[in-house]
Amino acid sequence: IWKIEYTLWRIFGKANMMSAVSACALTFHAYRHNGDQRRERGMMIQATEIAGGQSQRFRDALKSADLPAGDIDLPGRAFFEFTLDGDTVAWGGFETHGTDGLLRSLVVGPAYRSKGVGVSVLRAIEAIAAEQGIARFHLLTTSASGFFEQQGYAVNQRVSAPPLISQTEQFMGLCPGSACYMCKALSANARK
Repeated sequence: IWKIEYTLWRIFGKANMMSAVSACALTFHAYRHNGDQRRERGMMIQATEIAGGQSQRFRDALKSADLPAGDIDLPGRAFFEFTLDGDTVAWGGFETHGTDGLLRSLVVGPAYRSKGVGVSVLRAIEAIAAEQGIARFHLLTTSASGFFEQQGYAVNQRVSAPPLISQTEQFMGLCPGSACYMCKALSANARK
């Protein structure tokens, strides 16, 4: 059983303390409990929102994973770089469409795959999205449907996607028609 704990800090611009979030840092702790409640394995992953000039490494990661990057600068998107002990381990983010979100471009560095990092990063992205009022996540994948099914996402017909999701760049052409459409309701606990 993985126990997930996270702390979210928001850093506001100095000009207007009530303005939109200008940066986000999330420290994410994931550890496995054995029968006597000792921590067997732990990791602290930090998420930092990608802004402006920081996006080139993200674009390179997307390109190396054969994921689309042509629309990442459009409005309504939030992307994050995830670090562990100061090393970048993953990138990912989402688009916001009302209370629906489109999970985008989850990329885990090759050296960190199959070590629980992808699950931790996905949980962090879900927590950030839920904090922003997203109740349901949607995604398209050509190669990771098994991973997402293990995390509670269900395979659906593309025609069943809500209109705002089916009209995204991802659905309209960036992802091939053969990509698997999946969705998941974010838990009420994640949205608190």
